[in-house]
Amino acid sequence: MPCYIEIIVHLDIRKALRTNTQFYWNIDSKVMKKKISLESNNAGSFKLQTGKDVPFFNFSLVPQSSPLKLSKINCFGQCLRNEFCSFVVFKNGICSLHTEYALTRLVNNPSLSVVYKKEFIINHCSNTPCMNGATCVNKLDEYVCLCDLGYFGKKKKIVLSCDKNINNYYCETDYYRLNETDGCKPCMSDFTTYNNYPFNCYKREYVNRDYESVNSYCRDLNSFLWTPKTRTERNIFASNRAWVNSKITYVGEPFVWPDGLRVYEMGDGEPNNGGGNIYLLHENALIYHENYFHDVHSNEPLTTICQQLN
Repeated sequence: MPCYIEIIVHLDIRKALRTNTQFYWNIDSKVMKKKISLESNNAGSFKLQTGKDVPFFNFSLVPQSSPLKLSKINCFGQCLRNEFCSFVVFKNGICSLHTEYALTRLVNNPSLSVVYKKEFIINHCSNTPCMNGATCVNKLDEYVCLCDLGYFGKKKKIVLSCDKNINNYYCETDYYRLNETDGCKPCMSDFTTYNNYPFNCYKREYVNRDYESVNSYCRDLNSFLWTPKTRTERNIFASNRAWVNSKITYVGEPFVWPDGLRVYEMGDGEPNNGGGNIYLLHENALIYHENYFHDVHSNEPLTTICQQLN
């Protein structure tokens, strides 16, 4: 068992912003003010993993060619705000942010104490805010509800997430609606609705294509590759082994959707970069099959599913 020592650093975000302008590069003053108002002084903490080091250059959230020269408190702050960051390595004044996939690959180094694991102080899920069997994901200043099959709905002032039943928004086959207040509209030519899901139209072909080919094919149809962010959307084609719209470029990079949102509900032990290692990327694209996402090589021939542009 590794020995954990609590690093008593209550992150004073306002002080950090005053002392290091590099902390918020490429963010204008209006965004900065909004972020400051959302964050408390005691939002998170970091625990030192004694005698642990990182033996690789991958699994980082910042390119190795652009090292972050930050103070330790600003280094912690960067990780705290980034939902993909699970720990930081602070060595010789250089801050390195790393994903959760690297935690099992740390090595023993008794002469160094440079790895700090992130923990949130506040658990926004403690009061069970998600409805209808949804899974709650705790974040820095909010929570996210992963709705169960058949439900949707975003957090509002009083109404909680996943409060709406999709069956109440039914459309006839080949018709869809943009949202719960919109009327039903016809799908594009050759696209249709499936499994009574009314919020998008799809074109499925049992024609196997690799990742780049299926992406190109969908774009030529004025559509895009299947992007099933919710369980209900994934259930539409759960029995297929099909590409989804997410790809990475280096080992340990987190899989995200094109809009930057995190891909949740990976399979057990996934992504595992099967056939590769901590230096060589082999499985660089995502598929969905039987309730979970899996990483595979982008050259595999798989089912084609295109999704209509809304």
